[in-house]
Amino acid sequence: MNRRTVLKASLAGAIAAAVGLSLPTSARAVEVGEARALIESVVGEITGLIQSGKSAEAQRLEFSEIFRRNAAVPEITRFVMGQAWREMSDAQKAKAENALVSYVGRVYAGLLNDYQGQTLEVTGAQDFGAKGVLVTSRARGASVEDSTVEWQVSDRSGSVQVVDVVAEGVSLLQTQRQEFAAMIDRRNGDVDRFLEDLAAGNVAEG
Repeated sequence: MNRRTVLKASLAGAIAAAVGLSLPTSARAVEVGEARALIESVVGEITGLIQSGKSAEAQRLEFSEIFRRNAAVPEITRFVMGQAWREMSDAQKAKAENALVSYVGRVYAGLLNDYQGQTLEVTGAQDFGAKGVLVTSRARGASVEDSTVEWQVSDRSGSVQVVDVVAEGVSLLQTQRQEFAAMIDRRNGDVDRFLEDLAAGNVAEG
């Protein structure tokens, strides 16, 4: 199952992509209520954006801003860049962060219209100790099967943020990491070329 298939399954997939971060390290403790409130806020913002009727460009910019505000962008960028990150200069790393924010807006905001008529409800939150809080949500729509998204929330980056999102058993950022590695490989390891394409939304091209 590829990323686009997962995302097209539900509104929850698109929301998960907006703030998803998959990191192997442990997290500090977060209050259950605080974690749940974060996810409810993010869900509300993106649901409102879907229903806003704004232009595609306006949705792209707003979606990128939601991602930048709610996600640990430096940590996400480091993770999805994989092994290439170790060899990148400070300038390339900064460029990668901005390129990823732009990419998220271009790719995922473009899918928002697919989720008209669907709703997402936070259904529970559970303390997972050092790993943070696991918040569970369910997406429902008249023409699609219900789907589940689990959000792992922590404050390991210094503020309360999502550190992992699993939509129907698929870690979206793990999938993105694999795709980026393949895209860099198709460019013969040329990271600068990849980052330019990432910012422009041309990552599928080699």
